[in-house]
Amino acid sequence: MDTLVYSAWSINNNIIKIFSVPQDLFQAVVEDFAQRANTAVTAKGFFTVVLSGGNTPKLFFDALVESKLSIPWHQIKFFFGDERYVPANDERSNYYMAQKHLFSNVPVPAENIYRIPTEFNDPKIAAENYEMIIRKVFNLKNNEFPKFDLIYLGLGEDAHTASLMPFSEIVENKNSDIIVASLWVPELNMYRITLTPKAINHSTCICFLVTGQRKASAVWHTLKGPFHPQQYPAQLIQCKSGKTIWYLDQAAAAMFMGDFKKCIN
Repeated sequence: MDTLVYSAWSINNNIIKIFSVPQDLFQAVVEDFAQRANTAVTAKGFFTVVLSGGNTPKLFFDALVESKLSIPWHQIKFFFGDERYVPANDERSNYYMAQKHLFSNVPVPAENIYRIPTEFNDPKIAAENYEMIIRKVFNLKNNEFPKFDLIYLGLGEDAHTASLMPFSEIVENKNSDIIVASLWVPELNMYRITLTPKAINHSTCICFLVTGQRKASAVWHTLKGPFHPQQYPAQLIQCKSGKTIWYLDQAAAAMFMGDFKKCIN
């Protein structure tokens, strides 16, 4: 049976793609990833991608590993959108999750993986170090931002994305020219390192991957609610010159499914 897919351009220039079940969503994301990677490598010899954390990417990583598509792993450079300030071998680490579910199962060179450092005593110094790494890889001047080919983002139930937390200093200072920032998250009792909104928005393409009924309210507030980015930080994310694409399953899109015209893929 064909998968039902709902598509529209109609929400604030965001491209919305809604799939019946998460498995079909991640298969579509894998196909898109392979196409973008091959196109970039053909054009310039490499592909830069930023990975997200949380639980949702596990299914994406597993689907990538299982894919039979041709993917130029040796020419892909991997970065991270945010990180919990824990050791790299901690199960809470976004890098650890990516290493376990993706990097250890595909032939990506170790030197092509740029993890966020968490071994510094001061998280602020760690953020500055990661920004220096990014600036060196992209050969950036002081006032320039990296143009990642593709950034993956998740969405929290409180509408945070990356580690742009509601009412945090990073969100309040959304126009800051820094690329990477550190922050203390009291409710999690943890420091986090994150790309800033401006750094994310300078990328060529941003893809949100969101599944599950528990995210439905956050999706609605981000895409259709009143603009209040301090409370709903994901509202700050919009590609300056590229595309912002939302991959949703029907559960995550439940609050506005009636807005879309049904089509068969």
